[in-house]
Amino acid sequence: MNTSNKIPYRFFWTWDHSTNWILNVPGEQITGVCNPYAKEAPLFEQDYKRAIDWCADHKMTGIGIVGMLRDRHGGVDAARRVCSYAREKGILVYLIAGLFAYGGIYYEGDHKYSLNRFFEKNPDAIAKAPDGSNVAVKYKGRYGVKDELQGCASNPFLHEFILESLDWLFRVIPELGGIQMESTDNGVCSCPACLKRRGVASLEEPISLADMAAIYPDASETIRRVNPDALIICETYHHFLDKECSIFADKTPSPDLKKLLAMPETTFWQWKCDQMLKDGEWRVGDEMIENMKRFRHIIRAHSGTQWWGGRNTFAVDNIRRQCLLSQSSGIDSVSMFGETSPYHSNIEFNYLALEYFADDPKRTNADFIIDIMADRLGGKSNAEAYYEYAYLFRKDYTKIPSAVLDIAKIMASLSDYDAIRRFNYLSHYLNTYYWELSRGTEMSTMIPRDSDRFDLTQKVI
Repeated sequence: MNTSNKIPYRFFWTWDHSTNWILNVPGEQITGVCNPYAKEAPLFEQDYKRAIDWCADHKMTGIGIVGMLRDRHGGVDAARRVCSYAREKGILVYLIAGLFAYGGIYYEGDHKYSLNRFFEKNPDAIAKAPDGSNVAVKYKGRYGVKDELQGCASNPFLHEFILESLDWLFRVIPELGGIQMESTDNGVCSCPACLKRRGVASLEEPISLADMAAIYPDASETIRRVNPDALIICETYHHFLDKECSIFADKTPSPDLKKLLAMPETTFWQWKCDQMLKDGEWRVGDEMIENMKRFRHIIRAHSGTQWWGGRNTFAVDNIRRQCLLSQSSGIDSVSMFGETSPYHSNIEFNYLALEYFADDPKRTNADFIIDIMADRLGGKSNAEAYYEYAYLFRKDYTKIPSAVLDIAKIMASLSDYDAIRRFNYLSHYLNTYYWELSRGTEMSTMIPRDSDRFDLTQKVI
């Protein structure tokens, strides 16, 4: 449990296909799950080295990557170079991977440890729905539809395959900092073995503590045998205050819960907070589940992304509240998306906010304006104007033209190039929303979601 004023661990969460720290290159994507990688292969390394440099300069701990291992951008060799570069800079790069779905350890390619290749050869290991069909989610994206199969958590051959994959991973990439592992949120298997193992499955669908217990402890042990210092992050898909997480709080733990509670105390459990921040249901003083207090914990959020608020939106106050509430709950780690270049000034301030409020979560937005924004925008009054206007398209888009005229006056008074660039970015950003909203485009067209709660039968990306 974190008892200091600071939040010591800070992480970036990223998908490889939509991480764009190098600007103006073909194949950029700004949204999606399970997308193909569309850029030239060398840009994978260039994007992440640029992000690593930022992390090294701003007290970040590490960067997680979904899709780290793809044939399309260099496979193991490229991943090793990125991880090695990060180690030289004092940053950990860790793999984000589904164990029962989402491609497994080798996300995409003709590789022995690709989960999709394993399912082709071992269809009996695919999870079954109550009607006997395969459990799969269709991801609709710009490049077509991808069926993402779910594995059966009771299948011994799949279990062996996963552990073998992890052993291989940490041996072949010794520079790898760790893993964020997921049992996946695509559903649960309803084969007879899984129903017997899970018991009252309907109370847990589509996420199962029993499925976590079926793989997290063994996976952790396998990894630590190769790298005792590896960062081990276990995804929960929930906030610890969600009613679904009451299963972690049982005073008489089930055998499954006992297995999870017996994991090393250095294990990180990852929770999400978007909906709790939105609804205001997470309050100062809310404590972590008693059974879980011995572990480390990460609170992740989608602030300033396509998943919540819109990509490149200014989200300083959400980040402040994320840090304040995390520290109040004894949580020692925070995570945010790190896919976007800080050239986008809103994102630059979001990243700086994570550093600033993690250093002292009791600081205020007014403190941030004075201590961080003012020096980068030509003074306190300019910073206050930026802070006010950055949210304007949400509050009242009809005021954007007058705000842009005011921004033009501010820019005319400045001589510092970077301050001018930041205001120029804000002006362009606001104008794009005004252009569309004034022509009748619905806000939901541009910002389709306010959370990361998806329809599990068909995820439209």
